[in-house]
Amino acid sequence: MDSTATRTLPFVYKYKNHEGQDCESRLDITFPFDQENLEECVTQLMAPTQMDPMMRYLDENINLEKELQKFVDTEQQNFLDDHAEKLLNQAANEELDIEAIVRDTERLYKEELLQFADRVGPSDADIFAQSFHRLVHSSSLEDILKRERAYAKVVSDMTDHMDSEVETLNNSQQQEMDSQINQLDITTTSEDINNLLAQQYTTQNYVRKRYESELEAMMGHQKNEYRNWITSQVSQMFQVSPVATPLGNRSSMFVSQQPSMEESFTIHLGSQLKHMHNIRILSANVTELCSPLHAEESLNGLNMALGLYSSSLCGVVVLTPSIQTQANKNIIKNANKSTEFHFEQIDVQLEKIEKQIKNLSTEDSSGSSTTSNSSAEGSATTSPTKKSVPRLKTGDFFITKHSNLSQTHVIFHLISDEPINSPSEINSRHPVILGLRNILKTASRHDITTLTIPALLRHEMSEDMTVQWCIRRAELVFKCAKGFMIESASWGGAELSTLQLLLPDDISESLFTTLAGMVPSVFHVANPKILVDTSK
Repeated sequence: MDSTATRTLPFVYKYKNHEGQDCESRLDITFPFDQENLEECVTQLMAPTQMDPMMRYLDENINLEKELQKFVDTEQQNFLDDHAEKLLNQAANEELDIEAIVRDTERLYKEELLQFADRVGPSDADIFAQSFHRLVHSSSLEDILKRERAYAKVVSDMTDHMDSEVETLNNSQQQEMDSQINQLDITTTSEDINNLLAQQYTTQNYVRKRYESELEAMMGHQKNEYRNWITSQVSQMFQVSPVATPLGNRSSMFVSQQPSMEESFTIHLGSQLKHMHNIRILSANVTELCSPLHAEESLNGLNMALGLYSSSLCGVVVLTPSIQTQANKNIIKNANKSTEFHFEQIDVQLEKIEKQIKNLSTEDSSGSSTTSNSSAEGSATTSPTKKSVPRLKTGDFFITKHSNLSQTHVIFHLISDEPINSPSEINSRHPVILGLRNILKTASRHDITTLTIPALLRHEMSEDMTVQWCIRRAELVFKCAKGFMIESASWGGAELSTLQLLLPDDISESLFTTLAGMVPSVFHVANPKILVDTSK
C-alpha cells in the first residue's frame, strides 16, 4: 500500500463521569491503523487533560477500549475498501504502473517470506555463531573457557598496568603542582602554573592513548584468533566423531556471586491459563550483576557461554540519569576488562547509539515525530554540555549486548532522574514505570527470560528514604511488575521465567525483611498442597 495514502478521522467517546455529568474525550485516529497502537490511544484518551483520572478506577477504560476497537475495525475496513476501489478505478483507466507494482510485490515477498528470499550464504558472523553454539554444547566447553580466561587475564593485566601507571603519574604530577603553587609569586608565576598544567594534561593523555591503542590492537587480535579457533575446532570435531552434549540444566542461569540478602518465591499468574514464575528479591550492587566475567574463579563463564544463542537470555535494568545519558562508568570499565568475542566492544556500541540518537533528534527537529519510551540498541550519548548533543527523556532506554559480563547478556539502560532527586511520590503512569513496561515487552520479544529490575527505582539508599517511603515505592513497583507480567501473555514471545527485584546493597536487614515480606501478598505466592491419606 502506498505509504502516502492515509486518512485521519476523529474518534469521540461519550460517557458520564462519576458525578453523572455528560462528558466526552476526543482523539484523531490515522488509518491504516496499527493494532499495537490501540493501548497507547486508550492511554491518550484517558489522560488527565481529556478525562477525570477517577474514571480509570471506575473501569471506564474497559468500555473505552471496546468502543475504540469497534470504531477502528469499522473505519479500517472502510479505508481498505476505499483504497482498493481507488486502485481498481486507476487500473481500469490505465493510470497504474503495473510493472512497478509487480516489482514492489516481488521485493516485499523476498524481504518478508523466507521461501521467496534470495539464496545467499551465511556471513562470517553467522558461521561463528553456529560454530560456537555447536562447540559449547560439546566436550570442548572447558577448552573454550580456559582460552577465554587466558585472553581475559592478558587484557586485565594490561588494564591494571595502565591504571597503576596513570595513578603513579597523577601522584607525581600533584606533588610537582603543589611545589609550584607553594612557590607562587616567589620563583613561579601564574603563567608557569598554567603551562605546567597543560604539560601534565598532555603527558597523561598521551599515556592513556598509548595504552588504549595497545588494548584495542590486543582485543582485535584476540577476537580474530578466537573466532578462527572456534570454527577450526568445529571442522575437526566433524572429522573425528560426534560428541555428546555435556552439563545439564541450562534454565538455572547465573548462580554465582551471592548477594548479602535474598529470598525466592514461586508464583502463578494469568487470568485463565496460569503460568509459573520465579520471583527473587535480593540486595546487591547493580555493578555486581555486571562484573567482569573471568575476574573470579567462581565466575568461570559456564552459564554465560551456555546461555548465548539460546532462548534463555538474562537482562538487567540499570538506571541512568538524563543529565548523563551514558552508560554506567563502572559497567563500561568491567566490560572492557576482557575482549568481547560475540558482539562489538561496548565503546563501539556507545558510539553507534549516539549516532542513532542524533539521527532521531535531527528527524524530530525537521518535523518527524518521535515516540516516548523508545529503545535503541547500542549505548549512550556523550555528555550533554552542548546544545547540539541530543538528550533522551525520562522513561526512554537504550540497550547494550554482552558476553563478557558475569550475570547478564543484555543491559537496559533506563533513563531516570529518580536516583539524583529527593524521594518523591510517583504513580503507575510515571514515565519510568512505563519505561519498565516497554523493557518487559522488549525482553519478551527477544528471548530474555530472566530480568532484574530496581525494586525502589534506585540503586543506593539515602538518609531521606524513609521506611514508609520505601514500602510505598516497593509496593508500586511490585504491583506494576505483576500487572506487566500478566499483560505479557498477550504480547507473544518468550515467557519471563524469573523476575529479580533488586534492592540497594546498603539497605538495612530489617527493611529488607519488611519488603521481602510484601512479595507473597502482592504476587500471591503459590502455597504447597498437603495431601492427607484418609485411609489410615
